[in-house]
Amino acid sequence: MIQTIIYSIGFILPKIINYAFLKFFTRSLKIEEFSLYTDMYALSFLAIGFLSFGLENTYFRFLSKKNHNKEVLFSTGVIVQLFIISFFLILSVNSIKYLVSIAGYKNHPEYFIMFFLIIFFDTICVLPMAWIRANEMALKYTTINMINILIQSIFVIYMFSLQEIKKETNLIQKFYFSIFELIDSFTDKTGYIFFANMIASLSNFILILPIILRKVTIKKFNKFLAKEMLNYGIPIMLGTIAFSINENLDKILMKRWYSDEINGAYSACYKIASFMSLYIRAFRLGIEPFFFKKSEDADATYYYGEIIYIFIVLGLIFYVLICGNISILIDFLIDKRYHIAIPIIPIVMMGYLFLGIYTNLSIFYKIIDKPIIGTYISLIGVFITILFNVVFILIPNSSFMIPAWGTLFSYVSMVLFLYFWGKKKFLKSYKRTWSILIHLFLAFLLVVYIVNNEKRTDIRIILQLLYFILVFLFEMNNFFSKTEK
Repeated sequence: MIQTIIYSIGFILPKIINYAFLKFFTRSLKIEEFSLYTDMYALSFLAIGFLSFGLENTYFRFLSKKNHNKEVLFSTGVIVQLFIISFFLILSVNSIKYLVSIAGYKNHPEYFIMFFLIIFFDTICVLPMAWIRANEMALKYTTINMINILIQSIFVIYMFSLQEIKKETNLIQKFYFSIFELIDSFTDKTGYIFFANMIASLSNFILILPIILRKVTIKKFNKFLAKEMLNYGIPIMLGTIAFSINENLDKILMKRWYSDEINGAYSACYKIASFMSLYIRAFRLGIEPFFFKKSEDADATYYYGEIIYIFIVLGLIFYVLICGNISILIDFLIDKRYHIAIPIIPIVMMGYLFLGIYTNLSIFYKIIDKPIIGTYISLIGVFITILFNVVFILIPNSSFMIPAWGTLFSYVSMVLFLYFWGKKKFLKSYKRTWSILIHLFLAFLLVVYIVNNEKRTDIRIILQLLYFILVFLFEMNNFFSKTEK
């Protein structure tokens, strides 16, 4: 429990700081500049999905097997990852003119240079950070994450504040602007954010470098194990790419087929909906190592089922709290220019919850070493995402609600396919299905009603209180029924 709390702090606190910057960015940047900012991250996530090769999940899975030497496993994984990412960096730098041209960034090749380095350092850090988690160094994990976000925040504040000071006065000595002017000479305001991220990624790499130098040696590299890890990881990598497409295709297309104004508003509200990912990731950080440790136990399926149920109930409470009060929270989170896309938030946020359900259910194919099942299911999700986005592009003057609904239906379909597959293999006697459906229906119905009657503050508060009471009574009844048996 203490480990989970520390891991959660290490993940959630940096994310909260990022969300605090969301209001700052939506106020400081023009809406088209914010669109550029989100577009670059959308493109980079597609690259990271490919370059990860599923090695983090592979590492945890192989670690749970007793026949693998831990040091050989870690060395092999890091060397494989280093080879892949080094090849990417060399290829990307030599292809930069072509890449910036097809992406529509001829005026900003420096964006791509910075992101090549961000992707390089972030990807290299994946396995060492997984090693820290596997060795239950929760405090170290949290400290590294906090240093990372503090460095990034300091650079962002430094550059944006000096730009404003420079506008107002020329009396400040040039010494104070030396670093700023160096950065300002090759990029613009949007690029400041990318530069800060690049410095933070480099700092993260420096912090985990001692682990690599101490634990990774070429003598411990095992080519047969490397092949085995890649065979296991490639299907996971394909699933990760599919997830990246589900997450980012709408924003990439919206910028290029519609306008930066629509994409900026949509992306800002999408980020608010991604609040749910904080809960999902924090839950996963604390529970994923436990999942794999329990994989050999006779009662493993029972534990997995109970944990998934708890995840859904707590996730829906979080969903109601955020979406049920979005009219109050929205002004604190983004500038009013972006409010036109608020209706997507409850839809996308529910989609994120289904993604979390899918992530937890995916343990059933991971523990039997069948990640290819996840690849097939992810491709179904991608097909639905592409279908909705094609409709959005082809219909003149269509609403940005279409890709938002595509996000929800994509993740719902993935959960359903995985559930029915698991029903045959692992969930034959699972008795929580109807309880889950009742919880989902009740929460979604409540949020829809509140959103459509957002001006009635009194009704909103009363309905949320009634919802929490009903959930408490329902779960207490379930608990006592179970103990009596």
